[in-house]
Amino acid sequence: MNKKYMTFGLIGLFALAMVSAGLIAYYGQIEQTINVEQAVVLTCPEGDCSESLDGFSGDTLFSNVYTLNNFANSSREVKLISTYSNEIDTSYLKIIGYEYSQVWTENGEVRVEVEDTNDGWLQWTYTAVTPATSGKLKMTVEINNPTGFGITTFDDGSHDGWYYYDTEGVVRLGDYSGYSDANFETSLVTDGLRVRINKDNLPDTFMWQGFANFHLASNWIELDRTGSPWVPTGNAMIREVLSSPFTMDAKSEFDFVIVNEITDWSDGIADVVIETSVTPAA
Repeated sequence: MNKKYMTFGLIGLFALAMVSAGLIAYYGQIEQTINVEQAVVLTCPEGDCSESLDGFSGDTLFSNVYTLNNFANSSREVKLISTYSNEIDTSYLKIIGYEYSQVWTENGEVRVEVEDTNDGWLQWTYTAVTPATSGKLKMTVEINNPTGFGITTFDDGSHDGWYYYDTEGVVRLGDYSGYSDANFETSLVTDGLRVRINKDNLPDTFMWQGFANFHLASNWIELDRTGSPWVPTGNAMIREVLSSPFTMDAKSEFDFVIVNEITDWSDGIADVVIETSVTPAA
């Protein structure tokens, strides 16, 4: 081949290679940097997730209070799994505020709220959702009826006020407008009444029931719970059964305790380690 033509041929091939190298293999490019954090986080008291519990056969032993947080913007299915021996039945309780409404045909709707105000007191608030018809509102909170005590208010013309009663008798606390001492507080709130009881006056194990007269009708306030909303505990926190698995709402958190029930026929056990894991339910 003529050198002149050969030179032009090589230049042509080089130009073709340059054009080919300039062809775009895609229309655009997206670069993603992904950072993933754990959605559900368990927090232990003072960062310590280990504890020792002592008791006797037939006892129910409660753990420390632990916290679960769901930091995600969507709900998560969560499961608690505990290892246990044949002599220990393990379950879980969620620490809650307690609120529900009860409707009676003759008494309208009454909202009942019970909460631990984190200042050493438990607080009961009864609110007339249906406007009160006439007369003064009345409420009663009883602890461990019939052997415990109660706080009540009523107005029969000559006995207007708040009263404390137990198996020993009845003591007038103060006027209907409210009363306060180191043990009990009562007050009027918007469309309702409130009773506060210092937790030092409450036994480790107790039941409560209520009585309301907001619409010229007297009715016991029924507790629609599996078992009692109150569980044996040294500080009488408000708790309900936490079934596993469960759904944690987006951006939510709650406290819970682990309940270890020791069988009555246990002749003593030592150094049994129960491990509880928090896992995705799926």
